[in-house]
Amino acid sequence: MLGSYAYNSIDETGRMFMPAKFCEDFDVNKSAEDAAAVAAPLSGKLRKNYAGRCVIVHGIESCLYAYPVQNWERLIADLHTLPSDDDNIRDLLRHYMGSSTFCDIDKQGRLTIPQEARNYAGLVRELACVGMVDVLEIWDRETYTETMKNKNLKEINNYVSNFKRRRAQERPGDR
Repeated sequence: MLGSYAYNSIDETGRMFMPAKFCEDFDVNKSAEDAAAVAAPLSGKLRKNYAGRCVIVHGIESCLYAYPVQNWERLIADLHTLPSDDDNIRDLLRHYMGSSTFCDIDKQGRLTIPQEARNYAGLVRELACVGMVDVLEIWDRETYTETMKNKNLKEINNYVSNFKRRRAQERPGDR
């Protein structure tokens, strides 16, 4: 999913076509057995229902996250390793878990987005779908355009560079 985006639309019933460039990430048009054969087991379990399924979650910004099931399970496993006595971690877990919905992607590549999720992200007609390494962001197209227009990419790049420098100083063995 890295570095890809696509413009799309959603119909009045909440269905969108999964952009072709993301279909492989979500195992669209694969049998459950084929999808399970390439999925890494998590917590000692290998699920057979990865094919054409995803988890829709309310994003941190005004968008939705669509996770392939195996990526969702990996994220949850990582989050569960964090300290449960931290209020912010519990709040993030509540946000993710409380808004998560398993959704099917049909053989035609259509994903039905639940009404509550559409309301959260303000999805009405035109969409922007953005591949973000292990998750697909689904935005209202106008909201995405406005959000990105207001970002200062030079400042963001400087922030990331400084973050990486600080992290390297904290963990000298990782250089």
